Amino acid sequence: MASVSTRLGWCAVGALLTGCFVDLDDRPGRACDEASPCREPRRCIAGACFADDELDAGRPDASTGGGAGGGSATGGGTTAGGTAVDAGPIDAGPIDAGPQPLWQQRLHGFTDVTQDTGCTATIDPSRGNLVVASVMSSRDNEDTASANMLSTQRLPTRLEGRVRGRLTLGGTPRLAGNAPFAELGAQPDRVHLQLAISPSNELVVSSMPMTVADNAVSTRYAIDGGWQRGDYLFEVRWRRGASRTVWLNGQQLGEVALPSTTVMAPPDRFRLGLMRLDGVDGGPFSVTVNSWQLAEDADAVLGDVP
Repeated sequence: MASVSTRLGWCAVGALLTGCFVDLDDRPGRACDEASPCREPRRCIAGACFADDELDAGRPDASTGGGAGGGSATGGGTTAGGTAVDAGPIDAGPIDAGPQPLWQQRLHGFTDVTQDTGCTATIDPSRGNLVVASVMSSRDNEDTASANMLSTQRLPTRLEGRVRGRLTLGGTPRLAGNAPFAELGAQPDRVHLQLAISPSNELVVSSMPMTVADNAVSTRYAIDGGWQRGDYLFEVRWRRGASRTVWLNGQQLGEVALPSTTVMAPPDRFRLGLMRLDGVDGGPFSVTVNSWQLAEDADAVLGDVP
């Protein structure tokens, strides 16, 4: 099994929590705005981070191109809301940053929630639609709280994709079974991708038969030090008939094949929160999910998670 440390060298010395916020590489083409500025030498140009030597000077003049998120650029970029960003003079044309996310938690939010008795999936629009999922116990009718995206316009249609986001644990989980916190699937029970924390301190990444592969594909990755209170950044890229690659806190955990010769139905739902809790003590449990992005292209450019 692959292994990864949950405590990166980027954490501040003396941090009180085991987990930490992850400082990702500022890759060319990632989304930017006032809340997520570019790092030198890149500038925010038409809503994406690029350095001068990364621009395609053979394209038409950028002053004729539209800005990202509905704003218009005139010699500079724009934020997602259309507010101008001073990027200086631009000699290149509109930037083709590659495939972009279909859905972003902070921009598009959710269509509804699923809540068992006494459980809550609270969505905070003032914090980028951050979701706090709290369940009452490990009983089957008290262990589900999720925020859902059910709009097919915001879900992958090509049986491939890429997802990235952050899970925050408020404490050390005491589990007797897996606790799924992210799930992409089709009704009634076709799960294309599920991420779960396990009682044996592993990340479990799985899919059901006749989804992204002809057979079920489940992989476990050991977590050094075990699941602890703090932040974890997840990213998964998959393509039916090819492979699935998993990252945690910026470190690649592994890649597995997805053999498939069958045409299958695309997903129709994406859920974040707690889909099930099998706990040791039967008490309440809560997680926070934030800054998730979902694309229908395995090579999509996803913005950094703040």
